Amino acid sequence: MIHIIANYFDKILEDRLTELSFYGIIVDETTDKSTNTQVIIYIQYLCKDENGIYKSRLDYLDIVSPKDQSAISIKVFSFV
Repeated sequence: MIHIIANYFDKILEDRLTELSFYGIIVDETTDKSTNTQVIIYIQYLCKDENGIYKSRLDYLDIVSPKDQSAISIKVFSFV
């Protein structure tokens, strides 16, 4: 059930992002108690509200556990 709900929200975000010309990726790394490195990825973009006014929006995109701390190990998936 959790996977079905997650896929639903991923699809909503994917549809929203394919309509955008510009967006930014925000990445933050943390190491938990067991020394596992985790990287959380957010996406920030402008979207219109119900009044047609542009607002900045920040959405969670993904969390990954890279095999090491190099930039090559951090992979962001593509929407297209």
